[in-house]
Amino acid sequence: MTFWRRTLFAFVVMTPFLIAIGCSSSDSEDVSGAGVSGADVSGTNVSGADGSADIVFLNLGDEAEFVGDAACFDCHEDAYRGYQEHGMANSMYLHSADVAVEAFGGEIVVDSTTGLHYENVATDSGYVQIEFLLDDDGIRIHELARPLEWVVGSGTSARTYLTEQDGWFYELPITWYTQKGKWDFSPGYRIANKRFDRKIADRCMACHNSYPEPVIQTNGMYTDMPSGIGCERCHGPGSEHVDARLVSDPPDGQPDVTIVNPVHLSLDRRLDVCQQCHLNGTVSLLRDGEDAYSFRPSRALGDYIALYTGLEHVEGEGEGISVISQAERMKQSACFIETLNTPQPMECTTCHNPHEDFRSAGDAYFNVTCMTCHAGDDLAGIDAGSALKTHTVEANCIDCHMPKTGTIDAPHSSFTDHYIRVVEDEEMEPARSEEADVLTAYFERDRSGSGEGRVYEGMAYITRGYQGGDPEYLDQGIAILDEAFEDGHTLSEAVYLHGYAHLLQERYEQAIPSLEESVRLEPDKAERLNALAQAYEFVGDRDPVRVERLYREALRIQPKLTDIRLNLGRFLQARGRADDAAGEYRQVIADESWNALGYYNLGTVALQQGLLDEAETHLRQAIQLDPMDGASLSNLGLVHLQRNEISQAREVLLTAVERAPENAEALDNLGSLYLNLEIEEEAVEYLSRAATLMASSADIHAKLALALFRIERYEEAERSARRALSIDASHPLATQIMQAL
Repeated sequence: MTFWRRTLFAFVVMTPFLIAIGCSSSDSEDVSGAGVSGADVSGTNVSGADGSADIVFLNLGDEAEFVGDAACFDCHEDAYRGYQEHGMANSMYLHSADVAVEAFGGEIVVDSTTGLHYENVATDSGYVQIEFLLDDDGIRIHELARPLEWVVGSGTSARTYLTEQDGWFYELPITWYTQKGKWDFSPGYRIANKRFDRKIADRCMACHNSYPEPVIQTNGMYTDMPSGIGCERCHGPGSEHVDARLVSDPPDGQPDVTIVNPVHLSLDRRLDVCQQCHLNGTVSLLRDGEDAYSFRPSRALGDYIALYTGLEHVEGEGEGISVISQAERMKQSACFIETLNTPQPMECTTCHNPHEDFRSAGDAYFNVTCMTCHAGDDLAGIDAGSALKTHTVEANCIDCHMPKTGTIDAPHSSFTDHYIRVVEDEEMEPARSEEADVLTAYFERDRSGSGEGRVYEGMAYITRGYQGGDPEYLDQGIAILDEAFEDGHTLSEAVYLHGYAHLLQERYEQAIPSLEESVRLEPDKAERLNALAQAYEFVGDRDPVRVERLYREALRIQPKLTDIRLNLGRFLQARGRADDAAGEYRQVIADESWNALGYYNLGTVALQQGLLDEAETHLRQAIQLDPMDGASLSNLGLVHLQRNEISQAREVLLTAVERAPENAEALDNLGSLYLNLEIEEEAVEYLSRAATLMASSADIHAKLALALFRIERYEEAERSARRALSIDASHPLATQIMQAL
């Protein structure tokens, strides 16, 4: 019986600029020559709001440090207290009985694809989200609980939950949708249920929280976690300001240059303060030298990110809006356009005072703002028949002119559409192209069609291809970068992505030159060393000592990168160094105790060594962490076979193919078991399915030929035997069958 081992081609994607398509999160993980970071200068010159002079804000230089919200309280008590009630200050916080608003118990959410069930329960020790499976009799045969430790979202629309383990922060799959008062999958999870395995990347955290302490190059591990977006997100680091004000009062009648006050910024820069989080597209790329937390108020947002939109971010009336597109919608409004050249143009803070809570303020709170321009006398001039009767000073302007609508990004939620207009009964939706999705640059600097813009465009297509699993986008990005490189335009991260895109498509020889160059440019990037090691390894003719050295150097840079450690362990295991491999897998579990692959690989090593009890222990732990993993179940079946526990092996292997019907290893092992039991019809069924999925396996085709031969389906047996021999001309079983035929 063959010991089948799953290949761990675990690409580490922790690149800081990647962000998930269409949302403020990523499954993710730097490019020379773009925007200038405020941290590179001793101060930042910013055009004043009236455009008359430049202000040098001293808190944007190298020496400025973040001090936290508490430092603001003594001098700014009213603003501080008001902000604590604002939604941004409550964007992330610890869950407890004091803040619980959900209906715990009773409601079950079911994943129709896998059969996994989820419920949320209040216990004596806290709140937990439980995943379970039922058998045909309704008995729970799997259960896994995770604590609801952190709440993400102010709760106006939804509350999503995080849990922490070993320093890693994970999103939970079920969200409480406040507006509907119900539990359902978190955004994106109904399409692809990531269960409890989605780590919270830096780009996600940066817009849902203040400034945590990330562990470098992990993109999901943090040593310190604040609660909510703080004052310094809009004002910049506070140390210069605090130090100066402890010595003297602020200047009389002049801007206080020790800290950014957005009121002194130009309109575009004020909007950028909000849009650093409230603007999104299909692909968002950090520019060279930037990280998830490096944006500072007063900078141009286009110097921090390159943003690209595709068809899914074309917004039309009646089809839903993007949750984080409010500023763009507002800028389409006549109210915005016609006040641009006035002393007080319309902007986000016209209606949303960041220093007070408006979530429960009622209609009058916003109507008062409308009335500053549209007073009663103006309303009397409306000549619209019955509309005159409704346009009174008591009317709710928002309901009619900024109606709530569904969203592209989140189910069971409606958001106020910030495009202020007279809403027609039937509004036209934008025309949709039938051609392939084209990415369009949002910022003007990226629309030149050459130079830097062309490089970022190529990077955007590769990012889109990686996130969507679409090779056409990968190839399009490669072609764009080829042209840009030929014209002399290059960035370090673009070189890496060029090689990485080839690697994703298993074009290893083509990947190597770019990956080698990317490592030469930035040898301290663990992800690049890992990618180059994989390319060398899978080419097959490179020095294994060099491959191992690359993996170990990546882990020296960041030893917490469990995906790289898994790759190293797999590499060692494939070369017969089972004990060394097991050591790496044990370290994976020590660093990330919820890592199912770590337990699976430990189980395979023990199985190969004949340590059946140890193998069973590790494989059962892997199955507990991932009950749908056919490979773990398949190898557990092999453990039973090694003990000659035939009925248990058959039961486990049947479970494997039921839960993972596309797992070729499980199908092969079950078909092989039936073949050995001389139950040929069943053997043919499962081996046929395995042969379809693993068409290059001579062993599977030969076993299928034997099963067909035994039930006298000779023509089919001959075809399968010939297929095996076309792969391996000297395959003994296939040769024997052909001789018998």
